Amino acid sequence: MIKYYVRVSTVEQKLDRQLLAYDKADIIYSDKVSGKDKERPQLKAMLQDLKENDVVVVKSLDRLSRSTMDLLEIAKEIQDKGATLKVLDKDIDTSTPIGKFFLTIIGAVAELERENIRARVLEGVEIAKQEGKYKGRKKGSIELKGDSLERFKQFYKKNFNKTELSKEFGVPRATIYRWEKVLRERGDI
Repeated sequence: MIKYYVRVSTVEQKLDRQLLAYDKADIIYSDKVSGKDKERPQLKAMLQDLKENDVVVVKSLDRLSRSTMDLLEIAKEIQDKGATLKVLDKDIDTSTPIGKFFLTIIGAVAELERENIRARVLEGVEIAKQEGKYKGRKKGSIELKGDSLERFKQFYKKNFNKTELSKEFGVPRATIYRWEKVLRERGDI
């Protein structure tokens, strides 16, 4: 079976470009969540549903993962199930040794670029701080306690997405990710 995995980072973004790029799939799995997060419902479902000789198709590597480690873990899980991975825009096919090699190299380059972008952003923030243009977030703006904490846990358990939670609590989505991480570490969700 051919399983096509598509992903965009936010609910507002459209899957159309990816869906138009490939029309031979037997089944399509789609997520609307960041590629940094390996905990994606449709990715998990696809990996669980994989059978021997299945083919996982993605338009580009960053649709599968933005982390080299995660990418290689996902590719290994696909391989362990006896399936293969095809990446359309790089013409990679992991059923061949050269395909496996290129997947590793391209994944490493993608992660390097992401780290370079992060470094440039941090440099920009530092310059803005020196010029007095950047003050950072307000103290306490990410605290979650009392009634707000209980309300957040209720919304979270009802599977509200990050954008909905962000709007509901009046904080950036990045804050929602931090809250989620802290609450998971504490075992609260």
